[in-house]
Amino acid sequence: MTADELKQRVQEFDWYHTIDLGQGVVTPGQYDLRPILRHYGIPESLRDKSVLDVGPGHGFFSLEFEKRGASRVATVELPAWSSHDASPLLRKVFEKPGQDNAMTPYLFGAIGLAIEARGSKVERLFHNVYDISPEKIGKWDVVFCASVLLHLTDPLRALYAIQTVTTEQAIICTGIDTTVDPANQARALFLGTATGQAFWIPTITCLEKMVLAAGFSRVERVATFHLKSTDGKFDTPHGTVRGWV
Repeated sequence: MTADELKQRVQEFDWYHTIDLGQGVVTPGQYDLRPILRHYGIPESLRDKSVLDVGPGHGFFSLEFEKRGASRVATVELPAWSSHDASPLLRKVFEKPGQDNAMTPYLFGAIGLAIEARGSKVERLFHNVYDISPEKIGKWDVVFCASVLLHLTDPLRALYAIQTVTTEQAIICTGIDTTVDPANQARALFLGTATGQAFWIPTITCLEKMVLAAGFSRVERVATFHLKSTDGKFDTPHGTVRGWV
């Protein structure tokens, strides 16, 4: 694609991530993670490592893993919009005729264009996070999961699945509760509603204990930080931890 063709294609999608596609084209993402990338604990070199990106959004991190030398990168994405973890009430909305097709550009198209524009070799796998296993997707040196757990009704069950496909380390980042009183306690704030898509917000201490409960041998606290949307609508405290097999 020429730069002009790429700019035109970019306009077809609503972008979750700000991504430099090359040729001077940058996507207008809801989140620009470039200034805060250090808070995600990604090793400077991923040479000869296989990396799995669970819940990749529009591919910012997957492309970064390639940039850092990973020998193999794959995403795990929902197979359809209606596969979201949601209440029975919200699931009825997601399962309405035509809804999956309507959300296809956002769910699959944007990341597909990013991969194409960058000449990337990122592989794409389609499973609900609860269903991943060594039998289905193999094992990976590094498993990365950012801003996903808060959207799950059962984040510990997701961590169980992540642990089974990790051979070295899993990097887990999610929204956290930073209020003073429970900051050093293993508590989680419940935000769920029948029509909402955010559920559990743990303290950083709780997140660490969840990773250990999932079967990782030890956990390392990487960072706490604020994740702000480019339009200023969202400003969510986040925490990153690293679980070692």
